[in-house]
Parts: sequence; C-alpha cells; structure tokens
Amino acid sequence: MAGGIWDKQNKVLPGAYINVVSKGQPIVNETEKGVVFTIMQNLKWGKNGVIEVDARSNFISLFGLPIGSPELTALRNILIKAKKVYVFNFNGGDKSHAQSDVLPWTFEAACSGSRGNDLKVSVMPDPSNVGKYIVQTFFGSDVVDKQVVTSASGLIANDYFVPTIIDSAKDDDGMEMLGALTTPVLISFTNGTDVDAGSQVDALIEAIETHEFNVLTAAGQDASAGIHQLLAQTVIRLRDEHGRKIQAVVPEATATNGFTVGQSEVGGPDAIGASGDAGAAVPYDHEGVIVVANGVKLKDGTVLSATLASAFIAGATSAAEVNQSLTYMEFPEAVDAVPRYNEEAQIAKVNAGVMCFISSRDSVKILTDINSLVTFTEEKSKEFSKNRVLRVLDDIANDTRETWEDNFIGKITNNATGRDLFKANRADYLSRLQAIEAITNFDPSSDISVEEGETKDSVVATIVVQPTDAMEKLYMTVVMN
Repeated sequence: MAGGIWDKQNKVLPGAYINVVSKGQPIVNETEKGVVFTIMQNLKWGKNGVIEVDARSNFISLFGLPIGSPELTALRNILIKAKKVYVFNFNGGDKSHAQSDVLPWTFEAACSGSRGNDLKVSVMPDPSNVGKYIVQTFFGSDVVDKQVVTSASGLIANDYFVPTIIDSAKDDDGMEMLGALTTPVLISFTNGTDVDAGSQVDALIEAIETHEFNVLTAAGQDASAGIHQLLAQTVIRLRDEHGRKIQAVVPEATATNGFTVGQSEVGGPDAIGASGDAGAAVPYDHEGVIVVANGVKLKDGTVLSATLASAFIAGATSAAEVNQSLTYMEFPEAVDAVPRYNEEAQIAKVNAGVMCFISSRDSVKILTDINSLVTFTEEKSKEFSKNRVLRVLDDIANDTRETWEDNFIGKITNNATGRDLFKANRADYLSRLQAIEAITNFDPSSDISVEEGETKDSVVATIVVQPTDAMEKLYMTVVMN
C-alpha cells in the first residue's frame, strides 16, 4: 500500500499521504499494538526468516532453546510487555539428515543449522502392543516428540524432522523392515551447517518493509554493532518517506564504520553487525529512534546491559496505549540501574535525547519517556521528543491510513457527500481520543477540514489537534503558617 508524506499533490499510487507537523508553537485506537520486529542470529536452528511468536509459543521447536535460556534473554524481555513478536531468524545453511539400513525412512531436519546435528530418532517395537512401533525424537537429551506407528506411512513430520519412505520399502509400506526390528535403533542427524548472517541483509530489509509492527529493535546485539544503525536508518526512511509511524529502539553506543559481521553479546560469534572503529556517540536526532543509555540488575543478581534492557523498552513502547506515558514505569524484577547516574548525568542524558533507567527505592524505573529528537523546528517542536505526544500523532496517522485504505479508496465517490463521510469518520475517532484524554480542546466543527484536491481522485484533509502529556514535574511551595 502506497503512503508517505506530501508537499505537492502529484502522487501516482492510491494511498494516504499524511504530514504531521507542529502548529507553530506557535475507534479508540484500533491499530494493533504490542507488536515488535526483532532479529536473532547464531541460534543455529529454526526457520530461516520471519517467525511469529508470543508468550505461549514452543520456543524449543522454534529456536531449539527454552525461553529461559541466555540466548533468548532479549526476546524474553520484549515479551514482558509485547503481545506478539516477529523474529527474523538468521539461519541459512544446510539441513541435517539421518538414515539407517534397517529403517524404512530417511530423515531431514525441519530446519537448517548445525543445531540439527543434535537431533536423534529412536525406533523400537512396542513391548505392550505387537505390530506397533514407538518412534521418539530427541533434541539433545530431551524427548521432544513421540509417535506410535504400525507402518512406515504412519510416521508423520513433526517440528523437528520430515520423514521420507525409502523406495525399497514403498511396496509393503515398510512392514518387512519394521517387523525385523527386535531391539531399539537409534540414529543421529549429521551435516547440518550454518552460514554468515551478513549475507541475508537484503532479505531482512524486505521482511521489515512487508510486516506491520510498532517497534523495530536488534536488542541483544552488541551495543556498538552496525545493525542498530541499520535498523534506525530503516525506521527513519519508512517514517519520512513511506508514512510508516513506527519507532526503533537501540542502545546508546559509539559510531561504527558500517554494517559488518562480528560478535553478539549473547549469541556468540558470527553475529550480525559488530562494531567498526569507535567514534563519537551516534547522533540519531529523530523522533522515530529511542536510545537507551544503561542496563539493570535483577533480583537474582543477573545484570542486563543496555542492549538487553532495551528489549524491555521495545516491548513496552510497542504496547503503550495512545494515552499512556512510560515515564517512571518499573522494570519488573529489577533492583538497580547499571550504571547509576547522578542528577547531573541524568540531565545530560535527557538533553541528549537518551532514555535511561534510574534506581528508586529498591526498584528501577524509566526516567522519562523520550526519543532522540533534540533539534527542534517549526514543523517538529519539542513536543515531538515526548513519546506520549508522538504516540497520539502517530496513532492519528496510522488509524487514518488504515481507515482510508480499508473503507474509502476505490469505494467512496469524491464528492461533497463522500468527503463529509470521511470527515465524520475522523471526527468520531478524534472525539474518542479526547474521551480518553489523549487530546484536548477538540472541536469537530473547526478542527477538521476535508476538501477536494487538485485532481478528481484526490482529497486534502487538515486536522488540528492538541495532544496531552502526563504529569512529570511538580513545582510546589510549602508555607509554614
């Protein structure tokens, strides 16, 4: 679907082209929330490409690891608040295989990667039922699947392998070979291989551009990895050129020489986007990019660095309601900020457009819900640096785009009646935003203008809104009487 911003009414493709600007300073949201797009690499198992997960997913079958494993720390922290995550799993390479001269099948791993070499299949006669055979799948030392079959065709593919009946066993459906079994047969998978993650960057960008989500992050990758800059630049491009009102969450880091392959903080070697030569701090200076300065210490003593803690920010940002601020939101199970910042350092971080965690009475909170925008203009005032305000503006843009695409393009005549219908739709939506105190002082009679554009198929709309913000600063004088 086409979209983006406009300065002239010269667009070719049908779509919603929306500018969001300051006024000088001079269905409550029906857009799906709680959706994060992230990356994983070096897991050496799982579908190559995009995998959709939520808190109830079978992570062992999807990634070869339980959700509590260190390699999935970032994903685990995203899911504290996010309800759905698109994981781009860098896992090309070859699939492992297994076979035995005494079994009627060959086996191919369901996924590529060297972790497939940890698969084993056991086949044995069922001691309690003559003519039946127990087929167990082992991933490492764990039994992950069990089937009871009476013939070769009775064995079906599972999350770990795909069986194929060998030619010599097709005529009798494997009955002769299975009937000859007297003891268990255990076979191991071999020849699963991995490939360099950097070779799949184009596929990653295509996946980002073709999935709908709220927040993009590479949380868990080394803080100075070039992947963070790549994702931030992608978000800026999608926001400014294509009208996709999404945000990126990245750890604060020094600049790098570009997008390279190197080391991940939790994923081991061959991680995507390791650091180049260090330089000055990366100056994103854009409302679409949230930068996280520090990490946290959990109750069990685990220390999460900024890149791992940014996963929580990504999930919380994705799930935040249009009338919600993350200022002073607690990080669950955290007891200290690492490192701690004194007041002077906190002020410096805020002025630099960097979000940080603070310690507050044995808990850890987000200091203030800001993004990296620090250069303010007539079109982007200081309010654009506050994420609650930005959520309102982004929600208006996203909801209008979706409403236009789903209900108006190609369906409603561009005449006074049709334009009044669109105006009434937007007035109803904005009135609901006002009812939940996301905006204030909205007057549908004067704050919405919908006119015919310069061509018969175009419409020009202007919406004036005043987003609200949460209380943050209390200035109080106590007078003793």
